[in-house]
Amino acid sequence: MVRTVSILVINPNSSQSMTTALGPILKDLLHSRLLLHYHTGPAGRSPQSVDDTTTNILSAAHTFETLLPLRSESEQEKYDAYLVACFSDHSLVGMLREHTTKPVLGIFEASVMQAIALGQPFGIVTTGVYWEGALTSGVKRIFGSEGMARAFVGVASTGLTARQLHEVEQGIVFEKIASATSRLVATGAKTIIMGCAGMSGMADAVRRGSNGEDTRIIDAVRSGVTTLEGLVKTELK
Repeated sequence: MVRTVSILVINPNSSQSMTTALGPILKDLLHSRLLLHYHTGPAGRSPQSVDDTTTNILSAAHTFETLLPLRSESEQEKYDAYLVACFSDHSLVGMLREHTTKPVLGIFEASVMQAIALGQPFGIVTTGVYWEGALTSGVKRIFGSEGMARAFVGVASTGLTARQLHEVEQGIVFEKIASATSRLVATGAKTIIMGCAGMSGMADAVRRGSNGEDTRIIDAVRSGVTTLEGLVKTELK
């Protein structure tokens, strides 16, 4: 019997518009046996954008509080897996794993795993300059540093915050993403990860920056959904 997989997609910042924007981007992944539900960090408490260590921790703590009811038996039965839709080594991933036996994955982990599986040098296009160092450290912490020189080209920032991706004029946003992509391709990247949930659906900007090179593009949120769906379906009971 083919089971139905129910995934809770969690945006730990308080930007409801960012959460709402994910629906149309993930719509083509839906089918009769896959259900996606959404949760947004609490307004007025969770930051509107996760841009550094402080907002990472605050968004994790405040969003975790609103997810505490998930510990109840009825809530545990509602979802098969949890996806933290913030592209970082986000604290909420580990916090949730301490309170559920269901699969929990961050879009950062999912997309890097996919990039490694593709077997080509990869780079990450991100938002602010802070993330260049933070994401590089995150890749090393989660996946180890051995062989990094061959697989991981690095991180290039757009200079925008996650919130600005949807507030700044889209022509400017696309140009900044294209410019960051171009820098990574010039250093040898063959796979580009769009390193922010707010970048989902902006693959055309990455294509523009690839300058005609045969470049694979990974949408981190879509990667997270498909990875979790596969994990749940292949789990042996």
